[in-house]
Amino acid sequence: RITVIGPDGTVIADSSLTPAETGELDNHAGRPEVRDAMYGGSGMDRRYSETTREPYLYYAIATDSGYIVRCSFPLVRFYRMMSSARANIFMSLLVAGGCALFAGLIGARRITRPIVALTAAARASRNGEKASYPTEGTVEIRELSRTLAESSKAQARMMRDLDSERSQLETIVKSAPCGLMLLDAEGKIICVNSVFSTLLRDASASAPGLRAEGELRSPELTRLISEARVSGTSQKNFTFRHEGIEAFYKARAIPVGDGELLVVIDDETERRRMDAARKTFVADAGHEFQTPLTTISAAAELLASMEDSTAEERAPYIDEIMRQRERMTMLVDDLLLLSRLESGIPTCEPEVFELAEMCRSLAKEAMQNSLSANIEWGVDLPDAGGVFFEGRPGEIKRALSNLLDNSVKYVRKRYEEASGGKISLSLRAGGENCVLTIADNGIGIPRDKLDVIFGRFERAEGDRYRDGRKNSGYGLGLAIAKHAVESHGGRIDASSSAGATVFTVTLPRTFAY
Repeated sequence: RITVIGPDGTVIADSSLTPAETGELDNHAGRPEVRDAMYGGSGMDRRYSETTREPYLYYAIATDSGYIVRCSFPLVRFYRMMSSARANIFMSLLVAGGCALFAGLIGARRITRPIVALTAAARASRNGEKASYPTEGTVEIRELSRTLAESSKAQARMMRDLDSERSQLETIVKSAPCGLMLLDAEGKIICVNSVFSTLLRDASASAPGLRAEGELRSPELTRLISEARVSGTSQKNFTFRHEGIEAFYKARAIPVGDGELLVVIDDETERRRMDAARKTFVADAGHEFQTPLTTISAAAELLASMEDSTAEERAPYIDEIMRQRERMTMLVDDLLLLSRLESGIPTCEPEVFELAEMCRSLAKEAMQNSLSANIEWGVDLPDAGGVFFEGRPGEIKRALSNLLDNSVKYVRKRYEEASGGKISLSLRAGGENCVLTIADNGIGIPRDKLDVIFGRFERAEGDRYRDGRKNSGYGLGLAIAKHAVESHGGRIDASSSAGATVFTVTLPRTFAY
């Protein structure tokens, strides 16, 4: 009796039973001879068969493909035949066993080889690898192989399309200027861009797959999502404080089908800041124009009432009107220049010029200022022709001139006509940067003003007092200097302590507009 047993112990074929009877046999993996063959290559046992109800001698051997071929022989017949013709029976069994084994191996391999190939191809397709489906075997196996190959190709095309759509979606989400977050029907994050980072507990790259209510740090945003689940599209304005900075957001939650929800946020912090800055600018500009306009109006009214006055009597009022007109013209020019610098519109074409020579000329002009009397100057500049810079000389000159004028004005304000005032100007060029330092021992800058002195209409004095002198400024000089330097890729830093104020201007030597 020949029995073919699969690697898992299932009986595949039995020479003594019909296929239907074979299918009713229990698993043979626990049989001693089968177990020994599985682990040692072959096994033998002698026991009573429950199937045929006779004692049998069992011998099993494992094939290279993992199948077990088991031979069994009834011991009763064996003993009876052995007693009469031991040699003939032995040879017959040997020949029969060899033929049966060979036939079993050939038959098993012919049946199982296409199946094994189909299994390997299906596994490769599942793992996204190239699958090679067999073309041999029975008609049914070949048909199954062809169908699976077509299905695999269709699945591969569908996966490529899905990957392409997913890549496009991720690109759109990540490159969007506003915050985007897509949620599934269960409230889990499908994708989210970096704009949402401030509002998430974890990094945006690790957020997909997590539940939104556990990731969002803003209760208002969580409530917005809940409302959109119930009533459809919903929007809300809310504030969120992060690291001491309050930000303003406008959020919308939009259902997109199949229970998914798209959450869009717009950061309106900068817009609100710009609105506030514009309102402040209008108020400040109006205030700055009010003083000269009031003076001009008063002088004009006085002139109108002086019908019988002489030209000498009217001259002081006319001079005041002209002086205030000049101040208004200067203010308008400064505002236009500052607007150009802030908008990035160049005032002239860039060119290569000698920076040290420009600094030397500006220092000489500042020394000749009437307010510079009794001020001690220290000028440390490289020799002419040593520091070349490519940029817009008009803007750089205006920036440095404003800084020097500030130093002269505030040193004079501290010492007035007395001696003791000092101003130093130095330029160092090394590596990729030019560093220009302007230091003075004037009235200094309050610590709380250091962060705001470069804004429009900001003054170190901290008030709007006008002393009527020609050198009184409008608080635009440092703003113009800052934007002029930054438009050349540089920066201005200010420091002040114990009456010593230092402005440091850093410009990149490699800059080219």
